[in-house]
Amino acid sequence: MNSRTRRHLATLTSAASLAAGLLGAAAPGAQATPTAPDTSTGLLSLYGGTNGAETVNSDGTGLRSVPDITSANHALNWAPDGSKVVAAAGKVTTGRVTGATSLVTLPAATGTRSGAADEDPVYWQDGSAVVYSTGGQLVHGPSDGSWAPEPLLTSGQEPASAYDVHPTASPAGTLAFERRTAGGTNQGIWLYDPGNGTVTRIVDEGASPVFSADGSQLAFTRQVDGWSQVFVAGADGGDAKQITTDASDHLFPTWDPAGHRLAYEAHSTHAGASDDVQTVRLLDLRDGTTKEITGAGKGAKPAWQPLRQNYLARVYGTGPLTIDAAASRWTYDKTGAAHVPGLVTARSAVLVNKSNATYSALGITLAAEKQGPLLMTSGSGLDSAAAAELKRTLPKGSTVYLNGPTKLLSSKVADQVTALGYKALRMDASDLSGLSARVAKQITATPSWIFLADGGEYHDPIAAATAAGALGYRGTGVVLLTNGKTVPSSVKSYINALNPKTTNLVTVGYNADQAVQHTAFTKSWSYWAIGGKAHEDVAANLARFWWTAPNSAVVEDTWTWQNAAAGGAATATYGPMLWSTEGTLSAQASTYLSQEAASVSVVETFGGNSSYLPANRTAIGNAIAASSAWTSTIWAAGGDVPAATARGVKAPALVAGGGEAPTGRPLPGTGTGTGTGTGIGIGIGTGTGIGTGPDRTHLPAPDGHTAAR
Repeated sequence: MNSRTRRHLATLTSAASLAAGLLGAAAPGAQATPTAPDTSTGLLSLYGGTNGAETVNSDGTGLRSVPDITSANHALNWAPDGSKVVAAAGKVTTGRVTGATSLVTLPAATGTRSGAADEDPVYWQDGSAVVYSTGGQLVHGPSDGSWAPEPLLTSGQEPASAYDVHPTASPAGTLAFERRTAGGTNQGIWLYDPGNGTVTRIVDEGASPVFSADGSQLAFTRQVDGWSQVFVAGADGGDAKQITTDASDHLFPTWDPAGHRLAYEAHSTHAGASDDVQTVRLLDLRDGTTKEITGAGKGAKPAWQPLRQNYLARVYGTGPLTIDAAASRWTYDKTGAAHVPGLVTARSAVLVNKSNATYSALGITLAAEKQGPLLMTSGSGLDSAAAAELKRTLPKGSTVYLNGPTKLLSSKVADQVTALGYKALRMDASDLSGLSARVAKQITATPSWIFLADGGEYHDPIAAATAAGALGYRGTGVVLLTNGKTVPSSVKSYINALNPKTTNLVTVGYNADQAVQHTAFTKSWSYWAIGGKAHEDVAANLARFWWTAPNSAVVEDTWTWQNAAAGGAATATYGPMLWSTEGTLSAQASTYLSQEAASVSVVETFGGNSSYLPANRTAIGNAIAASSAWTSTIWAAGGDVPAATARGVKAPALVAGGGEAPTGRPLPGTGTGTGTGTGIGIGIGTGTGIGTGPDRTHLPAPDGHTAAR
């Protein structure tokens, strides 16, 4: 068979979910209460004409060019945390205002009624999505370019006679936009509510709408006596008040994060007139005073940078609490106790040998899809720390899976588990690959996804297992392990029993790809090959393939597999796993996080300070936020969230519905359905709550392989 390894970004967040306004999953225990936006230090982005994109301080100082990002006469709009901007010039691009390392160019929109230029892009869904106008038609897609943007509205909501531009997003998920006729006649400002799928006119005449940072107010412009004036109204367009009155044009208003001031493009007469002098001015709504921000001709179309805290969650063992116990306490409720918001109910547990990395990797997927902690113990007997965590999380009668034969976990371990009142179920096999097939059968006989990795060492298996575990409780993703470049008979038999039309196959790492290419299966298989020069590359490429604009991510120390296994099992359903060295954040992890900064608001690490030195932690903050100064660290000693962070932020909490399983942010695979409730995660569905059906709509074609028979 032949293979092409390439950067495939399978969508695992559905268009239906984004359009329905459903929020992404938050990290367990780590969804911090949002802090108030900064009111003074945010920059203003500007369209600088021949000078390109620019930024300036809100007091008018520090005018500077933005490298590598161009805008064709459109505003550069900010991500909700101020980490990135989105601009349109031929194509839509997202990036930092400081350089090219985080640049992402979105694919061209598909399914549109024309191929006109893109304009007016804005972030939506807390930075996970981008909405813009192309030929007067609104389209939306993930902010990381995982799949090509698609039309947002139906033909009934947006007829061919409508020309929609200037979308603006509210934190509540609603979108306001300006509607014109194809001939340019203004038809007011309209509101799209993704919760109920309605499109309604809220302002009879208005242009360039923009929501305040908290979504409570709407500014827009309207023609009054031949001049464009700025108005402010409620979020529903009601109680509109004119706030500029002088005989000149006032265009493109933008709110300061606190909602007290507006910056706008000011003109001395009609915009575009030969004698017009254009500046950017600032209006204080509290006292009506104005001041000039930029001089004549220096910048246009301002957009104000919000600044919001992101979070680095440090989970580590302390005292008798080992890293696996800490990861469990970070994720799972105490059995018999009141439900703690942010935690979920453990339904089982998985025991692994604390001295065997590759065998333990298989426990990650099993733990994630059976909804329980992955706990580590000695092979000769059940360690007291593991026994204590079993008793803390699991009610009597629950199943505890022993991951491996008696040479890894002795009969004594099984007897001790049984003596605690649990059902001990051993995953037994003669070798590592056979164990991977045994665990896969325990998860499902008909998987929707298979991740194949080389069991020769732990990095690729752990990355693969974490990806498979993303399908969550009762998921149908499995991990199978090769023996180098060979597919052992146990794994081959498992694959041969499956239907390639209903099962997706992904190889993780070079050896697994080679193994599949040189194996004769009984059926023809097509699959995706995820590779890279180093393990850090493989993990980052797998994250790009498997996740769409995630809200959280995990950075794991490459040297300490115990941290990665415990953390992977605890967080698999919430976001991708990345490898990094201890001293500095790996370039691969840094690039990935920077590209995903608009959506990622939480990064978790598992392990002590020796696994994540200060420079590493600072680099994580710089990658996901406006700067490391806008990343707060949550120190979760023993997995317990402190009562308050160092900055006095209320203890983080993740809202989980009734202690049920988190569904995870992508839910790849098969199945349909809608869900209701107050849980976390997204899938296909309508309204708010959990959608339980994964999305295949944007799944790319496999990398063209045909197995020899």
